[in-house]
Amino acid sequence: MPSPRKAKESFPWQWASNSFKFLTHPISVFVLMQIVWVALTILWVIWFISQNEVIGELTKAMGARDIDPTLGIFTLIIGCILLAIIMLGTILLFVFTQKQTSLVRQQKTFVSSVTHELRSPLASLQLSFETLQSGQLPEPIAKKLMGMVQTDIDRLVRLVDRILISASLDRGIHDLKNNNECFNLYDLIIEIKEHTRFLDVELDQRFELDCDQNMEIVGSRLAYSMVIGNLLENAIKYSPKESIIKVHTSSHKNSILIAVEDHGYGISRKDLKKIFKLFHRSSLATSKAIHGTGIGLYLVKSTVKLLDGKVWAESQGTGRGSTFFISIPSG
Repeated sequence: MPSPRKAKESFPWQWASNSFKFLTHPISVFVLMQIVWVALTILWVIWFISQNEVIGELTKAMGARDIDPTLGIFTLIIGCILLAIIMLGTILLFVFTQKQTSLVRQQKTFVSSVTHELRSPLASLQLSFETLQSGQLPEPIAKKLMGMVQTDIDRLVRLVDRILISASLDRGIHDLKNNNECFNLYDLIIEIKEHTRFLDVELDQRFELDCDQNMEIVGSRLAYSMVIGNLLENAIKYSPKESIIKVHTSSHKNSILIAVEDHGYGISRKDLKKIFKLFHRSSLATSKAIHGTGIGLYLVKSTVKLLDGKVWAESQGTGRGSTFFISIPSG
């Protein structure tokens, strides 16, 4: 424990260090620059007015004709415009710098999240493989381990596919709109539910589906699978295990409406505006250590947009659940 004397000696240095960090912070620098520009503008106006009066008095003393007053006003306006342009350029530079900094921060978070998402199934696969190598396991246990291996492999495949598809959608090289297949929407949702069972083994007890069992759709089966799968996984991860998850579907004259509703943690009004952005993860996901990469909802929005559809979310706030709606043109 440092002595009181050493603490007193280190205090000025700590204060100086904190002050330096505060003054060199981008927001502090930006505010100081704006203060400087405003001060320069005020000084410019004061200087111009004083000089204009001096020039006028000097002109009268020399017996010359009066200077055109519009010339002075024009000069003042030009000076103010130039200073305003400098201020505007500074503001734009600050905004773009903050956006770039935020993007870099989100990319670092994404890399960390992907690393964690890869590490868990890989560790499970390694342990299962080492256990199976012993060759002395009873058949029921061996089958159970093989099932776990298959689940982890499927999880890895889905993660890699989403990253690759997200990158291809971002570059505009993935065509989903013209990929028309005829498939049953009810069967597809049931299949998606089975694939997401690794998140909750008791999903059957909390899953409710309101969909016509004979609803046939012509469109991209892959697109519907990605969109519904991502929304269902989020509903599972962001809601308590005993809460109900509902999927509603309805067919209208020119569109298909799909709603995924949960009674979980909800979404704050602030996050509602950002949840579909690439790499964005809510503060709730961070505080509760919920697994994710920040590309799922971005992938949903990009996919629905390619299909000329709309996607939006509604929530009454934190702790009140949320509902995601998808409207995709039919035919």
